[in-house]
Amino acid sequence: MKILKLTFLLLLIFTTSCSDDADDKIITNSDPKYNTVEIIEADSDLFQYLVEIATDEEQPELSIACINFIYPLTIYTFNETNEYISTSVIEDDTQFSTFLEAIDLTYSISISFPITSTLLSGDEVIINTKEELKDAIDYCLDEELILECSTLIQNCVLKVGYSYNYDNTYLGGIFIEEDGATNFTMDGILFNGSWTVFIIEHELHININLINADETGDFFNYDWKVEYIDGNSLLLTNENRELVLNQRCDANFEECSNFIFEECETQVDSGISEFILDDYTYCIFDTLELEDTFEISYYLTEDDAVNMINALASDIAFINTEDNQSIYVRIDDLENNIQYYAIITLASISC
Repeated sequence: MKILKLTFLLLLIFTTSCSDDADDKIITNSDPKYNTVEIIEADSDLFQYLVEIATDEEQPELSIACINFIYPLTIYTFNETNEYISTSVIEDDTQFSTFLEAIDLTYSISISFPITSTLLSGDEVIINTKEELKDAIDYCLDEELILECSTLIQNCVLKVGYSYNYDNTYLGGIFIEEDGATNFTMDGILFNGSWTVFIIEHELHININLINADETGDFFNYDWKVEYIDGNSLLLTNENRELVLNQRCDANFEECSNFIFEECETQVDSGISEFILDDYTYCIFDTLELEDTFEISYYLTEDDAVNMINALASDIAFINTEDNQSIYVRIDDLENNIQYYAIITLASISC
């Protein structure tokens, strides 16, 4: 009877333990012996993070550099039915990268915790669980994102780019960091202010605060959510507002400021000038940061631009019919078969 009760009790304990385990925990009766281990599936985000941490430093675009493991690590491998297969002792990033690349997508791994890692700051962190590992990686990625975004303006200037969806009043304006402050210049007017990069729930944000800037401050002074357009360009949004910023490190970043192109009047007080549209193509390409795979054409109306009819000859003089005349620019991305539309202004001035 005592033997029967003991057997029943052990069975009850084992059954209860299995039912309480989360989906990512398993109990194995092989090596590691009778341990509950936290599995990391090969098709999970956390597994991909591990791949990026272990990636060769010569491929920075594929790696996570803000956290490093202190080796050795002990790794357990499980098959698609969570049966234990093997134990591996990993000695360095290269070995870890090779190991992870060889894991079948249907397999899982488990790390023998605790492990120690070094953050970008140089601080050592002891990690005791899979959840702590994910939190440590998320934290370091946030810090890496803040540092990367801050560096964009520290090393160069950020120039206001063209928005296809919002007001372009400040097109060509320049943000520059000087003496710890972030200043904005537009048409020779300087506004002092600050620029703060931070993270909210793993989303990158920039808070812009221009001091005594009146209407300019009303446009810029917000908490902006940030997305990367590419490695050197940012899209900032706040509700329906949109702001494009392009990093410029070249000496000619002020050469093209906005889409207002001026020419001298042909006769005094006539308000009439001759405009060679091809002369503005360079600045349009420069401001929009277009590549050679793009083509542009000019039109009097938006409908003409959309339907690609009645294109204006860009290599001969166009004579404006009104002051500050709007011209519609069609931009064709030939490689991806995408069209964009911009507006330039032709202004006749006294010279």
